[in-house]
This record gives sequence, C-alpha cells and structure tokens, in this order.
Amino acid sequence: MNDFANIIKIINKANDVALYCHTNPDGDALGSMLALGFALEKKGKKVSLYCDTPISARNSLFKGSEKIALPDLSVHELGISVDCSDIDRLGGAVKSFLSCKSQIAIDHHRSFKRFTEICYVDKDACACAQIIYKLLKEMKAIDKLVAESLFAGIVTDSGCFAFSSVTPETHVIAAELMMHGFDAAETIYRVYRCTSKERFDLKRLALSKAKLYNDNQIGIIVFTIDDFKKTNTSALDTEGIINELIDIGSVKVAYALSEVGDKNYKLSIRSKDPIDASEIAGVYGGGGHKNAAGCRVNGYLEDIIERIVKLASDRI
Repeated sequence: MNDFANIIKIINKANDVALYCHTNPDGDALGSMLALGFALEKKGKKVSLYCDTPISARNSLFKGSEKIALPDLSVHELGISVDCSDIDRLGGAVKSFLSCKSQIAIDHHRSFKRFTEICYVDKDACACAQIIYKLLKEMKAIDKLVAESLFAGIVTDSGCFAFSSVTPETHVIAAELMMHGFDAAETIYRVYRCTSKERFDLKRLALSKAKLYNDNQIGIIVFTIDDFKKTNTSALDTEGIINELIDIGSVKVAYALSEVGDKNYKLSIRSKDPIDASEIAGVYGGGGHKNAAGCRVNGYLEDIIERIVKLASDRI
C-alpha cells in the first residue's frame, strides 16, 4: 500500500490532475493539497484544487487558498485525495473524485478506510504534509513556496510541535523545509496564531459557558447557532478553540460541540494519553488520531452531553 515509486509513475504520466481535501479542511489538509498543487503546476501539469466547503477566514491566510474551488462536472485524468481518512470525508466532492479516470489516496489517520486501489498511508506521520514532503522530495519538486505550504501543514496539525504525535522525524523535516528560506516565524503567526476580532469574540463567549465534569477531568464547550449569529462567525471559526480545555492540567478528555443544524452537532474530541480520542469518535462513526478526533452526533444537546461524558468517564 505504501509505494512512492508507483505513485510517482502515475503522476508523471498524467497531464490533468485534480487534488481533493476533506470537508471543512484544517491546515494540514490545505497545506498538503496546496504544496502538491504548486509542485505539479511547476512540472507543467494542469492542476485543479477542490473542496466541498468554503475555506474559513483563518485558513484563507494559506498562500494559494483562493485557487480552491467547489467541485464541478469536469472529468480529470487523475484524482488525488490528501488527508482524507475515508471517502465520506470528501463530502460533496465524492462524485467528482470518483469520476476521475484513476484515483490515489494519501493519508496519515489511524482510522483510514481504504477507498482507492492506489494509496499511501503512514499512520505514524503526525501530519499528511510529512508524507507529501517525502513524495515531493523524491520527485525533486520542493521549492520555497512548496516548502512553506508543507511547513504550514505540519505546524497546524502538530499544535506547533506540541502534540504527542510529533517525532524526531517531524523536527528533521521541518528543519529541512526551513532551509528553503521562507519566514518560518511569520508563517507560524499567519496560519496558527493570527485570529480575527469575530473569532476572538466567539472564543470568549463559548469559553464563558464551558463546563467541567468528573472532578474536572472532562471539559465541554458548546458553540450554538445563536453564538455564531451574535459574533458574525460560523462553525468554521471554532477550529483550535477546544485546545483551551485540554490544556487544563486536570482535563483528560475535552469535547467541543458545534451546532450545525436542528439536533445536529459536529463533535471535536481531544484527549491525553492513554485515552484514545479516535475510539470515542468511532462510537458515532467518526475517526481521527489517538489524541484528536471528530464525528457528527444527532439528538438533544442535554442527551448528547450525558452520553459523551459517560463515554469519557468509562475510559478515565
């Protein structure tokens, strides 16, 4: 399943390549897709970038993000998905991806479910951008812009090198990328730390309602549609705010519930070892990494909170 040589051969033969990332993309998905896109364009390929949801204001600070479009009816020679653990994560882009004459999947999630004949999966990589780095290094296709995009992807998915998924190899790759001469400090600020006044207001409002359970070992933050209206934000602006809860010393499991419809919530999960966040997400058909995962949950808010508190309590 992990064979760069075959993937490179397929890419080199294709003239028209479409790249896909998961719905509601995070920084790793964007950094990986944009870096691969920049590299393939430089090799003379016609490249299309697709995502089925709008890019958040925060992630629009990724260079080249304006090139990402909603999938259309075009049929492409080759489709490559990045940072996508299963085909459902492509959302509304599934039909477009499957219409490509051939498909490749590149991913790093423990919950990866194979949906292409050709794929490369490294579940030990802290970011999909690490895998794209290795691929493009073999293709001799890394320049300053590609390096900056890959670095941005690694920074965002590693919590700026703070998560337990970070390995010595992660730091080695980051150092090699920095050798290409982009401003690493500015990149970290732009894609990881910079925030808008609206998102700051959302964060302040939601954190004021945060609750702790089970002797302060479980934290829950809720973002309601009313919160989004009050602060002129959306569910796209909630990314990363959950870290405020998991950073509390006593908290072992943190949840963020974002209301996205009638009795429908997006659930983000963060955990500290040895608790497996992806195993909790799997109860609801979701997935992710050991310490960061997500899923969708339906029901009344009070009932959902009761269920997820029990799921965490049973594992503490």
